[in-house]
Amino acid sequence: MGEEVVEMEGIRLPKDLYYTERNLWLKPEPDGTVRIGFNDLAQKLIKKVVSVRFFPAGRKVRKGGIFGSVESAKWVERVRSPVAGTIVEVNEELKRNPGLVNEDPYGRGWFVRIKPDSPEELQQVLSELPHGDAVEDYLRKQIEKFLKKG
Repeated sequence: MGEEVVEMEGIRLPKDLYYTERNLWLKPEPDGTVRIGFNDLAQKLIKKVVSVRFFPAGRKVRKGGIFGSVESAKWVERVRSPVAGTIVEVNEELKRNPGLVNEDPYGRGWFVRIKPDSPEELQQVLSELPHGDAVEDYLRKQIEKFLKKG
């Protein structure tokens, strides 16, 4: 990985992605879609992923609406969309090899690509999410919230 990465407590977050409170990453694509997956903290928290289920391409999703689930031996995480839009692509490779979520969360382990209903809404969402230099503070807070409970 040649891009800048923030690393704390063994968790790596590329600074060129955008991150949600539920530990998803978003990557705006040149075609106006947004690619979504779990960040490194999420895959470490859920541990070994055993199955994934996502709505099919063509399905509309609401902002905050569930578009699928990721399951490990002890946990099922319902994945919510950070934007309203239409799923245009699902990572079919994950059905055969769900462990890619753990092995390569920012590469081959991505979940779906969504075409937002409105480019303006996508820009609004991205403007509110940690990115670039804000990633370090975000990761520190997420580690406090999820790893240092109780």
